[in-house]
Amino acid sequence: MTASPAISEVSSASTSGVSTPLTSISSVISLPSQIPSRVFSPLITHAIDLPSLRSMPSAQALLAVICTYARSQGKNFASDEEYTPAPEGFVDWATRVVGSGLDWIEDEDERELIWELASKRIAERCGRTAASSMEHEFEVEGLDRSIMLHEPSLTADSLGLKTWGSSLLLANRFSALHGDLIPASGRRVLELGSGTGLVGIVLGVLGYPVLMTDLREILPNLKANMEKNQDRFGEGGYSLDTNVEELNWQDMEASETYRRNDQFETIVLSDPIYSSEHPQMLANVVNQFLEYDNPHAQVILELPLREKFVDVRADLWRKLRDIRLSPAKQDLERGRDDFGEETYFWSVWRPIQYIDNPIDIDSLP
Repeated sequence: MTASPAISEVSSASTSGVSTPLTSISSVISLPSQIPSRVFSPLITHAIDLPSLRSMPSAQALLAVICTYARSQGKNFASDEEYTPAPEGFVDWATRVVGSGLDWIEDEDERELIWELASKRIAERCGRTAASSMEHEFEVEGLDRSIMLHEPSLTADSLGLKTWGSSLLLANRFSALHGDLIPASGRRVLELGSGTGLVGIVLGVLGYPVLMTDLREILPNLKANMEKNQDRFGEGGYSLDTNVEELNWQDMEASETYRRNDQFETIVLSDPIYSSEHPQMLANVVNQFLEYDNPHAQVILELPLREKFVDVRADLWRKLRDIRLSPAKQDLERGRDDFGEETYFWSVWRPIQYIDNPIDIDSLP
């Protein structure tokens, strides 16, 4: 039988003296002494075929079903097609499992394991905002090792704690074309709204000195991710010149970057607008920190073309034009994140005095 994404939920156990590969629990729960030797259940197409709790199924039978229909995070952003489809009524069944005392199962560790994994299956099917914190692995084209990022639980007021699809697309583009996109001048790159740090870390791996910035509440996780990958790539002989600082777009005068009067040749952003207030704030920050008298000055931007943000994007284009920037390059590409597939827009903006044939902003998506 083909292994499902539950592959990350059990470790090997010995049955009759024979080592049997099972799924390994990646959570903090201690494994019970007796883990079932069979972790995958035959595919079930309807809830009527799920183990009835009235029949007091064994821990092995319950874990087999629960592990079979795991939605493992995997690497990058997995599509729905990569999961073993759960039968209709699976969430209701898992909810009953969580609510059951499972009194017929004597081993307390087994009961705790069943409740924990059943709860995870429910959360996986309630959207990313219901999911717990996770370690997310990203493979970026051209790098010899993956980026590991911690993502805390996502809430509406902490969107910077999530890695978005635009970050992976921009990271891949930098890895493939970095010599053509950013001059090897040794100048620090400023990243605005670094979030979990994927883009800034990749730029650091590519040899660029990078200042990653975000709101105060985002910084602890961002810094931890930066340090973890500095160590991870340091083992491979890389030396990442990456740093993290607070930069609140609404109060940039309070930042160390502002007080130092820093100027940057390159500013990068990914998915920076999710409010009607952001275009003006973003333009103010770019206008403050971009080195306008440098002929190589540029703002590199990637964002998704969300239908509800057409007006916000149009406002952003106008605000960038108002600070004397014009698009010099652009591209459309398809990508995905935990919320599904989307079309993304990549663009490079430069001071208008350095562009021979500026692109009309009215033509931008």
